[in-house]
Amino acid sequence: MNNNLLLELYSPTGDIAHYIQAIWFASAPFSGESWLPCDGANGVIFLISGQLELSGIRLQPPYFMQTISTQSKKVTFTSGTVFCGIRFKPAGLAHLQKIKHALVAPATLTKIAQGLDQDANLDSFIDLLSTYLNAPKTPHHTIEQTQQFIHKIINLTPLNTAYDNSPKGKRQLERYVKDTCGITAKHLARIYRVRQARQLIKDNPQLSLAQLALECGFTDQSHLNNEFNTILQITPAKYKKLIHK
Repeated sequence: MNNNLLLELYSPTGDIAHYIQAIWFASAPFSGESWLPCDGANGVIFLISGQLELSGIRLQPPYFMQTISTQSKKVTFTSGTVFCGIRFKPAGLAHLQKIKHALVAPATLTKIAQGLDQDANLDSFIDLLSTYLNAPKTPHHTIEQTQQFIHKIINLTPLNTAYDNSPKGKRQLERYVKDTCGITAKHLARIYRVRQARQLIKDNPQLSLAQLALECGFTDQSHLNNEFNTILQITPAKYKKLIHK
């Protein structure tokens, strides 16, 4: 996000944390735009007031379901815009839908949207969600194994190692990940390797791009540039200059 947008985050705990990475609330004191880095996941956005566009698409009440994020997306907002949402983990939404969790039912999402008003804040948003966030986890063997495999990818475990350490066969896992994430395991691994590079640029601005490519397992600097630009919509050199100017 940027200085034109005030963002608050809440990380849920308990069973629902297997599926949701964050609940968030944003308000814009000024008009502006920002970029949402991709994470191979999707989410739901509730627009409370103002005007909001996501990659040129005007968002409308009662809620907007974000598609799988494989590239960074531009958010444009007017002064006074207030919006909030739920960010799922990769495959989190599909898994909740598979076990028929009440939180992701259209009727529930509409009810939550109707409960938000002009004076809403992060605490009141969490209160609206609390009943659904505290629902017990429904056991599902295949989902749990797929989640474990995806967790390894997110934590940058090499794909071959992640496959070898799973009780499911490689083809089964590939199919499960594609069905629930909407992208292949290899594509998800690409996204998180770029995210690693992005974080290293933030943490260590003195690191050269050649060193960064080596550190993050890219073939060379050109490979880093291509992947970074494809996924984050900016070159690593421009990103480095932008955040350390």
